[in-house]
Amino acid sequence: MGRNCNCLPELGDHIFCKRKGGLYYHHGIYVGDNMVIHLAGKAKKLQPPNSCQECKNKGVTNGEMAKICLDCFLRGENFFVYEYGVSYFKHKTREMGTCSFFAARPPHEVVGTAAHFLERDGFGGYDLFANNCEDFAVYCKTGLSGSHQVMGRIKRLGLLFPFGLVVAIPTALGYSIAKFITDIRRSHSPS
Repeated sequence: MGRNCNCLPELGDHIFCKRKGGLYYHHGIYVGDNMVIHLAGKAKKLQPPNSCQECKNKGVTNGEMAKICLDCFLRGENFFVYEYGVSYFKHKTREMGTCSFFAARPPHEVVGTAAHFLERDGFGGYDLFANNCEDFAVYCKTGLSGSHQVMGRIKRLGLLFPFGLVVAIPTALGYSIAKFITDIRRSHSPS
């Protein structure tokens, strides 16, 4: 698991918290002033407006991107800090979707990238497998998107079922190629 804290995250931290009792994690970028930018997805647009006073005063929603207060992001859960620059061994032995062996950008670049996507609604539509909240946060931190949480579920499928490898290997390969193409397009799009 990532680093768990009882304090506020640091500027530019990629934070995540449990959802649905730990079934999956929700990811975002802490941008300071008790606010988090995240890829909320279409379902969030259908929910009633947030009644939190802090979100009403400082929050922003732009398409599927949102900036909300830390408390609303966490929904009563504790946050963890996604770790970057971990050793290959540590990355392989930890739960997928909690760390990366890639180095992180400086905090001001991470926050600037997250703000850019919020202002322009430019990270694309939410898709569980191809463009989710972890993809967004990892991209802000490294410039390369990737949902290690999703890859972990694909790997687990391959280990649990006899036919799983037949499905998991091509799925993982297709997923990796799609991510690479998306990152190239994203990095070459006009700002």
